[in-house]
Amino acid sequence: MQSSLSQIPLLEGKNILLLVSGSIATYKALELVRLFKKMGASVRVVMSRGACKFVQPLSFEALSHFKVLTDNNEEWALLDKDCANHISYAKSADLILVAPASANTLAKLANGLADNALTATFLASNAPKILAPAMNTQMFLAKQTQHNLRHLKALGYEVVAPIDGLLACNAVGVGAMAEVGEIASICSRKLLSNGFWTGKKTVITGGGSIEAIDSVRCISNFSSGLQAHFLALALWLKGAQVVLISSKNALELPSGIERVQVQSAQDYLEALKAHENHENPPFLFMLAAISDYKPKHPYKGKLKKQDLGPFWSIECVQNVDILQSVEGFYKVGFKAESDPKHALENAKKLLEPTPQGKGCKLVCLNNTSALGASTNQLTLLTPHTTYTTHKGHKLQVSLEVLGFIENMG
Repeated sequence: MQSSLSQIPLLEGKNILLLVSGSIATYKALELVRLFKKMGASVRVVMSRGACKFVQPLSFEALSHFKVLTDNNEEWALLDKDCANHISYAKSADLILVAPASANTLAKLANGLADNALTATFLASNAPKILAPAMNTQMFLAKQTQHNLRHLKALGYEVVAPIDGLLACNAVGVGAMAEVGEIASICSRKLLSNGFWTGKKTVITGGGSIEAIDSVRCISNFSSGLQAHFLALALWLKGAQVVLISSKNALELPSGIERVQVQSAQDYLEALKAHENHENPPFLFMLAAISDYKPKHPYKGKLKKQDLGPFWSIECVQNVDILQSVEGFYKVGFKAESDPKHALENAKKLLEPTPQGKGCKLVCLNNTSALGASTNQLTLLTPHTTYTTHKGHKLQVSLEVLGFIENMG
C-alpha cells in the first residue's frame, strides 16, 4: 500500500507532527517519516526518552530535515518559526500522529498529563489526533489500557488498532503496531476528507468478468482493475464509504474499504443488487469490463484436446447488461473505446435513460490503450458538458474525476 500512496504528492502542503514514544516499533516510525515525505508532507518529530533509547534522533532528523524535539533540547527563540519547542511544533501541525503509542504514553494522554515534551506537545495542539498503539499483548488487553483507549476515543481521537504478530517479548498476539501503509492511509483520509464525499456510500466495480468455458478455461479480457482500485482509494481518502466489487486484486488497499470478490457477470450483478437503494441512491462507478458474451453451455469438467479435435467452436450467448439492469444508483459509467472517430457518440449513449440507454449521470471515456497502464486520461461527459482530464497517474485522474463530480452539484 505504501507504493500506492506515494505515486503522487497527495499531502503536499500538509504538516504532520509525529510523536514517537518508547517501543521496539520505533524503527517503524522512520518508515512513516519516509512515506509521508514521499507523499509531499512536511514532517516534524517529537521523541520521548524511551524512544531515544531505541533510535537516535539523528535518524529522524536526516529523514525529516527538521530538528527532533526531545526533553533535553527545547529552544525558545520564538522568532524562528522552526524553533524546536512544544508550543511552536504544536502550532505547526495539521495533524498529530502518536506512533508508536506505548501503554505509558496512552495513560498520560488519557489523563491530560504534560510531564515531557511529547505529552506537552500533544496537549498544546487542537489539530486532529491519531494514535497507533504498540505493546505487549497483556499490556494492551489490560483493563486500564482498554479504559484509556475508550476514553481517548470519546475525546475524539482516532485509534489505529494494533495487529497480531510476533512481539519483541517473543510472544505471539495482538499488540504489534499497525502496518505503516495502513497508518499513513488513515492519516491521509483525515487530512483529505471533504464535506461532499464524507459518509457517502459509493460502489465501484473493477476488473474483467470471467465466464467459465469448462473447469479450467474461461472467456475474459485484459482489464487489470487498476483504475477501479485507484478510484476506490481516492474515494476512501476523500471520506466516502467504499465497496469495491472486483475480479482482480490489483492493489493493496486500506482495510476500511469493503472488498467483494466476484468472477462472472452474474456474480457482479448479484453483488450490486445487494446495494441498490431507491430512496438514497449510492454512487455507482461501473468500471468493470463485463464480457459481452458467455458460453451457452459451460462444461463442468475439463475438456480434453483429443476429444475436441483440430477445431473447436464454442457457442456463446449475449451476457446480461449490468449497467442497464441495476437501479437505485447514481450511475457513473466508464466506456473504453479504440475507435476515436465514433468514441464520443458511443459513450453518449450511456447517458440516455433506461431502458434504451443506461441512465448514467456521467460517463468517463478512455482509450483501450490505458488497459493495464499506470497512467490514463479520461473525457468526462454529462448531458450538457464535456471535459478532458489531465493525462497522469490513475490516482491523480481519479481525484480529478471526483473533483468534477463535486462541482456538478
